[in-house]
Amino acid sequence: MKIKSLLYYILFFLVLINSYLKADTIFFDSKNIKIENEGNMIFATKGKANIPSQNIIIEGDKFIYNKELSELIVIDDVKYFDNENKIFIESQKIIYNDIKNTLLSKSQTYIVSDDTYKINSSDILYDRNINKISSNELTTILDENKNKFIFNKGLNFETHKEIISSKEIIITDKNLNNYFFENSKINLKINEIIGKEIFVEFEDSFFGNKKNDPLLKGRGVTSNDSKTKIFKTVFSTCSKENKNCRGWEMQSEIFTHDKLRKLFIYENSWFKVFDKKVAFIPYFNHPDPSVKRKSGFLTPFYKGSGNLGSSFSIPYFYNLSNSKDLTFKPRIYIENDLIFHTEYREAFKNSNLITDFSFNRKDSNSSSHIFANLSGKFSEDTNFDLKLQNVNNDNYLKIHDIKSYTPIIDSDSVLNSHFEIDKDIDKNTNLRTKVRLYEDLSKNSSDKYQYIFPDFDFNKEIELDNSYNGQFKFSSSGFQKVYNTNIYETLINNDFNFESYDFISSKGIVTDYGFFLKNFNTYSENSTVYEEKNDHEIFGTFLLKSELPLKKNLNDKNNFLKPIAQLRFSPTNGKNISSSDTRLDYGSIFSPNRIGRSDMVEKGKSLTLGLEFEKQNLTNEKILGFNIGNVFKDKKNETLPSKSKLDQTRSDIVGDFFYKIDENFEVNYNFSYDRDLKFSNYDAITAKLGSNKIVTTFDYITENHELGNSELLKNNTEVKFSNEHSLKFDTTKDLKDDFTQFYKLAYKYETDCLSASFEYEKKFFRDGSLVPDESLYFLIKFIPFAELRGSANTIFE
Repeated sequence: MKIKSLLYYILFFLVLINSYLKADTIFFDSKNIKIENEGNMIFATKGKANIPSQNIIIEGDKFIYNKELSELIVIDDVKYFDNENKIFIESQKIIYNDIKNTLLSKSQTYIVSDDTYKINSSDILYDRNINKISSNELTTILDENKNKFIFNKGLNFETHKEIISSKEIIITDKNLNNYFFENSKINLKINEIIGKEIFVEFEDSFFGNKKNDPLLKGRGVTSNDSKTKIFKTVFSTCSKENKNCRGWEMQSEIFTHDKLRKLFIYENSWFKVFDKKVAFIPYFNHPDPSVKRKSGFLTPFYKGSGNLGSSFSIPYFYNLSNSKDLTFKPRIYIENDLIFHTEYREAFKNSNLITDFSFNRKDSNSSSHIFANLSGKFSEDTNFDLKLQNVNNDNYLKIHDIKSYTPIIDSDSVLNSHFEIDKDIDKNTNLRTKVRLYEDLSKNSSDKYQYIFPDFDFNKEIELDNSYNGQFKFSSSGFQKVYNTNIYETLINNDFNFESYDFISSKGIVTDYGFFLKNFNTYSENSTVYEEKNDHEIFGTFLLKSELPLKKNLNDKNNFLKPIAQLRFSPTNGKNISSSDTRLDYGSIFSPNRIGRSDMVEKGKSLTLGLEFEKQNLTNEKILGFNIGNVFKDKKNETLPSKSKLDQTRSDIVGDFFYKIDENFEVNYNFSYDRDLKFSNYDAITAKLGSNKIVTTFDYITENHELGNSELLKNNTEVKFSNEHSLKFDTTKDLKDDFTQFYKLAYKYETDCLSASFEYEKKFFRDGSLVPDESLYFLIKFIPFAELRGSANTIFE
């Protein structure tokens, strides 16, 4: 027993000695050290203190060490290195107690923990015995994932366990979403959060719309690497600016963010629209904003038709893999009719495929369509495009309005299947070749088909010496075509085109010239366009154009006037194209190919005169414009188009007029007058008037005499009752026959998170077997349930 007691005394003595020695193990490295009070007080400047037993180094400007209290005070530009616990601290004043093994920072403090967390705080206490940093002051932490933690009422941070406790936490992720917690504990090591009264303020564009004000509130939260659960939640993306309530809200007993499946899940929810409960939903989910492509139902819609009856559709998007997906769009009619409609997409390494197909069966009749488009690259300089289009019922696309349900169909009257290769041989040379098949659904039997093989275009820009002051281009094009059952046409067309650069005289006259040579070769059978059998021609045209740009500066505007003259001479013979449907207008009057035929040139000599006037304000905005032109010839040429009088010694007078009175009214007028000004052949007037609330556009188009016999009036009117409510009206009327073709009325309500539209259309015209019809279309979208865009990573992931 005596030996055992002796051992206890020796052990107690060693502990006392160790404590005394420990208090003595601070070494100072300084050029200015002062020792007072019999060695109990040490003063030093501009140096460092080394505590080897704790693996601590402290740098600073002033050191005061009280050996009796085992307390070290360091002032100004303090840097504390705790190499054992991987803690770095910067401050203006610290107090280190060697016996208690604590550090107290009495000023603004910057801390780096384990090279992972950067902490800004003040008046912090660092207890090395339990590895805890605490403060009652505002503290911020930035982690390596750029998530920012704000603790308004201080925190307790257990550095080794990476656990933070606080009464109030605000977390801002790298996407600028804000999360507010009360009385919460965060385990940073396993990404777990437990807290009360959560308030999530998402960045405005987080769900795809910058006008959103997305918000989620809950009574409690638990979160880890796989799931975040929030209890008693309210969620909405709607903005409340200038509104009494949000457009919609989802009130749920439990909201879950499944991070592995990337889903937002709502359980036992009330869906509220304008603060009114409209539906109870036991279970509902949609992809979180990090998902661009997620399987699920899309926006449903309703459509009513006088001929087909009412129908509705609930599309379903199915994500097959990272490179392929499909959208199933079944349309169900109330009268038991059904259309199975599917769009399939797949991305390959160097190409993309999109297909659209549908099937409809009614009684003993069935209809279907399939459209496919594959486009991509064979190599960096060679592109290809393959398009296949087929329908087994000529009126199927129009009857069921298939075109409005898919972006791949651009026409429901003519089908176009082709295979095209486009190759850049070098920077100045390009070759495009194509095989084409057209099917005109308005025609009967074999006359509806048109086969074109091959169809090619070759273009080359030939580099010339600078002394030529111009550029030279060679192009060759051709095709072999069979259509209307027994019409056969083959064409090879070679063009040599030289265009000079502008020459500017000392008087300011701008002149350029060009020479155009065409080699034209055809072979045809039963053609109404080309001569029977073989035909080979060479045509040439010389163009000389001069213009004098004039400008007058006024106090509040600038006026521009430009007279133009163009000489055109073609000494070669031309073909008879008098029946060509060419209408001359000012936009084409100076064009080398104003007759609109790539296989012909305009024979003879002509002088084209034009005058252009434009008025601009001081911001270079056009407020008034007037252009007019006329063609003069030395003699008649009955082989040229007669509709625009190019076959006469003077053509029709063509031009256009533009006038913008202010932001509320502008008018455009295109015209073609008889050369003797006896009557008008063509008038097209577009008038746009209105303010921010009401905008209406009128289009009046009439063709008379040689150009036709029609008179149409179109109107498009939009009324904006507010930023959310709008009404649109469209109609077209044939004034010659006093017949309204259709009218369409559409109402739309649209906010940042809610879109609802009602569209009523009535068609009066007939098209083949199609009869007049009226339809009603309804669509509503709740964002983000209908649409999700963008990608994001939050602290919950």
